[in-house]
Amino acid sequence: MTSRYEAKVYDMLSEGPVTAGEVAKKIGVTHKTALRILMHLALTRKDVMYRNSGRIHIFWRMSYVEDV
Repeated sequence: MTSRYEAKVYDMLSEGPVTAGEVAKKIGVTHKTALRILMHLALTRKDVMYRNSGRIHIFWRMSYVEDV
């Protein structure tokens, strides 16, 4: 089951690296909700990556180039 914000957040990731705070401000949810959406995307989609730097989690979307 996907959340109602998942597609919008997934599109935001293609614009560049984001934090949960930035996502929360753009879609109008709490920081905790945004972090849960981002972590769900990172765990369920192969092209969404994250790294934490102390208390800050940074999420981004990788674009794969397939070798033909």
